[in-house]
Amino acid sequence: MKKSKVLWITGGIILLVLLVFGVLSLSSFSTKTLTEEELKATALTKYPGEIIHTAKTDNEYEIEIQMESGVYAIRMDTNNGNILSLKQVMTEELSPSVDVLTEAQIKKEIATQGELQSIHFANADTSYYEAVVHKENVEITLKVDPYDGSIIDSTQAPIETPISPKSVLLSEEEALIIAAEHLKGVADDDAELHQPSGQTPYYLVEVEIENGEDDREAVVQVDAYTGTVKSINWEN
Repeated sequence: MKKSKVLWITGGIILLVLLVFGVLSLSSFSTKTLTEEELKATALTKYPGEIIHTAKTDNEYEIEIQMESGVYAIRMDTNNGNILSLKQVMTEELSPSVDVLTEAQIKKEIATQGELQSIHFANADTSYYEAVVHKENVEITLKVDPYDGSIIDSTQAPIETPISPKSVLLSEEEALIIAAEHLKGVADDDAELHQPSGQTPYYLVEVEIENGEDDREAVVQVDAYTGTVKSINWEN
């Protein structure tokens, strides 16, 4: 009798342990939450779009999805993926299509900026027209908005004046020829180049006019830049 009682008590303890273990296991299983990927997949299955934001708390998962009609904020139960709430937070506003202005229209818009030298359309990360204009002695590079013609940016640089051929000194031989042809005479073999400070350089050329007993000589001043005959001094 005593042995039977011991068996009953032992069996009861084992049964109690099994019950506690079962309850704890069931409790642990019931509190397991879905992964973030599972929650995203569940949300996209019901609301197709592009996920743009997520946030997770102990029991809830918040997700924002860009759909065709706007942006929606969704609250989900992290345990089973059930949707707790759905709210539209932004409507889709379609931008009106805007055409790019033509090159002729851009030229008209920047007509007051200076004399147009060149223009071309650039389509890099952002689209714009680049135009180069000259105003007085300044070269201006403009970056122009292709949609409304407004000037986005501009840079300036002085225009470099090209060296004129007239700014190069005449050679001595050229000065001799000019002086001789001017008086229709014969020039000396040499010409003197004078470069006084602050004045235009010039050549002095002796020219003889043969006319029998009335031969005459003159000193001709020739502008060393332009070849212009500046003066003639006749010798006695």
